[in-house]
Amino acid sequence: MTDLSGSSTRSKQDLTLLLAQHSLFLRKRSGKRLELRLANLERTKLRGFDLSQSILLACNLSQCDMEGCGFREADLSNSLFIGANLKHCDFTRANLRGARLYKTDLAQAKLDGSDMRMGNLTMHRRNSEGERDVISREYVTDLSFCNMEEASLEDAVMRKVKLRGVNLRNANLAKADFSEADLQGVVLLGANMDGANFYNADIKDATFTVNDTTRRMFQGLSAFTEHLNNLAEIDRLVASHEEWVDSGGRSGARADFTGRKMKGVDLRGRELSAISFRGADLSGALLSHAKLAAADFNGANLPYADLSSADLRGAGFEGATLRHALLEAADLAPLELRGGGSLPLRLRDATVEWVDFTKTAVPDGLFKGASVRNCVLPEGMAED
Repeated sequence: MTDLSGSSTRSKQDLTLLLAQHSLFLRKRSGKRLELRLANLERTKLRGFDLSQSILLACNLSQCDMEGCGFREADLSNSLFIGANLKHCDFTRANLRGARLYKTDLAQAKLDGSDMRMGNLTMHRRNSEGERDVISREYVTDLSFCNMEEASLEDAVMRKVKLRGVNLRNANLAKADFSEADLQGVVLLGANMDGANFYNADIKDATFTVNDTTRRMFQGLSAFTEHLNNLAEIDRLVASHEEWVDSGGRSGARADFTGRKMKGVDLRGRELSAISFRGADLSGALLSHAKLAAADFNGANLPYADLSSADLRGAGFEGATLRHALLEAADLAPLELRGGGSLPLRLRDATVEWVDFTKTAVPDGLFKGASVRNCVLPEGMAED
């Protein structure tokens, strides 16, 4: 059922009629295609409606709740979807040139074959005689900070699109065109990038796993070369740290990665006891099975980090961000000290969101002083 509670009574009536006509049009029972230009539909609730083949040019759809709507082959050029809920929407082969979807939720949406290339935004102003002058200026499609986790963008044209900070984790990007796109800070963990084009894309501070696929995709990009050099230096310092631990401090050197950029670093199974990651960016870091007893993660950024089966006894996470982190089977128990007593794992002032603790032994009082939201906790345990 269509909910238009965000609109005025008259506009709700008008839009309801237009949508009914469009529904008949799609079913080829006469009716009329929905066609709106420069319409303000901000904050309209319109879940699950089929708007396929509609024409919504330069419309304001910001803050709209349109979860599950169909936009197949629709013309949405230069429209605004800022802060909109577009989960599970189908934009297959839609025209989204010049559209703005800034801070929009597109989780599990379908954008296969959609066109998001740079378009022209038509603007109007009044001249001295009161008549309208038309001004056209080049406009870059902006999808910055969208949540597109598990979305499908197969064959999508994203050339020169602004995608800063977008979450594309586990998304299907096969054969998509990201040439000359702004991908600074994008999350690409687990994404299918087969046949995708990243020619001249800006991947500075992107989060991805270095493997044969990413080496092939990003070969020659200066940001990728810089990332590989950074990883090589990290590996050298970690090797020295492992020697320091194994020798009881007689050789090697304790590693200090305070404030370091370490996105997507692979340190699985490494000896990292008493290491300092204070204030480091460990987004998407692979730390499963690592020995991290008494490690310092205070103030660190760990979204999507994999800490499963890691030894985290006595580690400090005060002020850290653990969002979508994996902690399955991690050891969160206090660290027994040689001189007696114990050092508990500390989470004071930490942000812990979307973490599944059901298969992890969680000590009593662990979440005291932490901000814990939307987590799956063991039965009988409440968020402190």
